[in-house]
Amino acid sequence: MRVYFKNLDAIRFIAAFLVVLHHAQFFKEESNVDVWKFMDGALAETGRMGVNLFFVLSGFLISYLLMKERQDTGTLNFRNFYIRRILRIWPLYFAFGLTMVLFAPYVLHMLGVAPDYGLATIITNLVFLLLFAVNIQLAFFPYNKGIVEISWSVCIEEQFYLVWPLLITLFRNRLKTLFILMLGIGFLSKLLCLVLPYFFPSLTTPQLFGINYVLLFDKLELFGTGMFAAYLLFHKESYKKLFSILMNKVVQLVVLVITFLFVFSVIKIEALSNTYFDHFIHAVLFGYMMLMAVAPNSILHLEQPLFKTLGKVSYGIYLFHTPVCQLVLIVFLKFFGRTPDVIIYEISYPLACLVLTCAVAYVSYEMFEKRFLKIKTRYAVVQTRL
Repeated sequence: MRVYFKNLDAIRFIAAFLVVLHHAQFFKEESNVDVWKFMDGALAETGRMGVNLFFVLSGFLISYLLMKERQDTGTLNFRNFYIRRILRIWPLYFAFGLTMVLFAPYVLHMLGVAPDYGLATIITNLVFLLLFAVNIQLAFFPYNKGIVEISWSVCIEEQFYLVWPLLITLFRNRLKTLFILMLGIGFLSKLLCLVLPYFFPSLTTPQLFGINYVLLFDKLELFGTGMFAAYLLFHKESYKKLFSILMNKVVQLVVLVITFLFVFSVIKIEALSNTYFDHFIHAVLFGYMMLMAVAPNSILHLEQPLFKTLGKVSYGIYLFHTPVCQLVLIVFLKFFGRTPDVIIYEISYPLACLVLTCAVAYVSYEMFEKRFLKIKTRYAVVQTRL
């Protein structure tokens, strides 16, 4: 059986694109070359939005495929599931991570943009990389900023994948209950960040929110909403009336506009944003986007060859973009200095970051990742695509 959801490749790229926009702006801001100051505000949340979109999409797609596998075979093959995830995630994760941990510190030091990191720091980074625990390192331990920290979200995904087939199996007839539990744990993890400082004055609320943000607990509402959207789609015959209302083209347009306004901080609820309670809003908007994207009457028409290709290489775009953006900025600063210039730093620089990152990701996909993805198809009960 083959399953393919239209528009999702393009949405993968959009998620990666939002993260690239954020970090390109962030590195430029750090180097004091801002030109359009309003872009700082407009792009301040696009990185977080892009990552949250990835999490919802993962919860949606992985959950649907597991439901389909259970329907077709009567069970879930845990072994094959983990092999598929390993072949998709591990090769590029380790190729990128080991290169960055072992060689990037010396290159950055030679370029004069980083201190000379000691062997202890490199070994520490290496251990957490190998354990898929970079997010835990960011939360509780010293880390080499700017080297492999971008992989924190990949580690969260792997931690999610580790337990997800088991949870889908345990709650196979109670997925709505599982959804409510995930929402509750996500809410509780944030609530504790507000409450604990009253009992432990040495802890600060910003510190706790910073720690919680890079842990799986903070993302459960996102994965859970993705799963719930998959559940609704899988049982769409039972929810025909609901879908007829939700997928009205006017409703689609209104939600799409609201999502756009949230992504670029035109609408921003500071109290929720500062505490990450707005993840629940993101979850609803992005969960709806999953259903809208695959609806027969979807107003999204993103099945274009370029978008589909960029969606396929979005994993590489996400991992490679931070070193690419930093190197591009070094080159721009060398040739153009820090003189504010709209054409150079507001148009050419982010465009160069995006194009070069996409090119590197495409080469990585074709020359490296694809070899493992071809093997991955042997272990798939429900085929998707390379």
